[in-house]
Amino acid sequence: MTYPYLPYAITEGYCLIYAVTVLLRMNNSIGTEHEVRELRNMIWAYLSMLVTDILWALNEDGILILARPLNAAVNGIAVMSIALGCFFWYKFIESRLMLIRPDQKRLRRLVAVPIIVIILLDAISVFTGWLFFIDENNRYDSTSLFFIQSIVNYVYLLIPTVASLRRAVQTRSRLERGEYATYSVYMIAPLIAGLLEDVLPTVPMLALNIFMIIHILFLMIQNMQISTDALTDLNNRRRLNQYLEERLPRASAAHPLIVLMMDLNGFKAINDTHGHLEGDHALRLFAGVLKRTAAQTGTFIARYGGDEFCLVADGAGTTPEQLTENVRALLRTEQTAPAPYTLTVSAGFAVSGEAESDPNGIISRADAMLYENKKEWHRANG
Repeated sequence: MTYPYLPYAITEGYCLIYAVTVLLRMNNSIGTEHEVRELRNMIWAYLSMLVTDILWALNEDGILILARPLNAAVNGIAVMSIALGCFFWYKFIESRLMLIRPDQKRLRRLVAVPIIVIILLDAISVFTGWLFFIDENNRYDSTSLFFIQSIVNYVYLLIPTVASLRRAVQTRSRLERGEYATYSVYMIAPLIAGLLEDVLPTVPMLALNIFMIIHILFLMIQNMQISTDALTDLNNRRRLNQYLEERLPRASAAHPLIVLMMDLNGFKAINDTHGHLEGDHALRLFAGVLKRTAAQTGTFIARYGGDEFCLVADGAGTTPEQLTENVRALLRTEQTAPAPYTLTVSAGFAVSGEAESDPNGIISRADAMLYENKKEWHRANG
């Protein structure tokens, strides 16, 4: 007896092991916490697709016999996983390229409508066979209506591809151009798979092509690891400068760039009185506050050095004062338990309403304001 789909399942098994490895090693060194979360969600969707695809392949060979209802559910989860993977990729690029401002909540909800509809149709099709069904031989097949799912998937891939190519052409930064070119390649995976899956039905073309893209992304992420602060897991000063080099040339009156510099008040006293381990704890606590801020507002955060931190935001939907108050409010809620000290921050900011090329200029302006506010805090607190 031959098993034509067994190599298919084994190949996807290796893809699964590698994807889990990437997932476990991924951290926040490539941008905001929100961006990394969407990338992780995409890999989770890929893992789900692999597991269900392996079960499908084993069923095709008769190695694992799935009852028709279970087979329908397995294939339903598989097509849902593919759709969700496309959606999460779009969400990652949307956040990475700031395609939608954080304050445009209605547009964000509208963008999510197609994936919600597709997931519902897939779930219903498990029982009704609208988009796909299990035939009398217990094998998966799709209906003529499945093109609806294909269109939604490709649109979620096409928008990031077009946006990434457009940015790659417009940018003057070699680093940024390489990053955007990497993002635009993701569209190639389903296209190649779609062209070859009928020619090579026993080769997991889609899984291998997505594997290739995840591998390319992982290498890019590994390269960015050198830009991460080891203590706080935030972006470091080097990555901040790169980020500003990428974003400052796109600043405009409609989309000003806010650079907010923050400094922990009395941090030296914490180190001197309670020791450096407690000082490290204070830095990690504040880094956690900044991560929560970034997740809520889609901003870029970095440790500038020592106890000084930086937050970079698109000023179209917020103000520096609002961002500062958000950070301070979260810091207050984070310190509910009794502690030997209370963390507070001084802040200074600068806003660029036109294209700039030198990150040091806007950082210096924000730092100068921080210095004045810090002097005021020292005068008020002795």
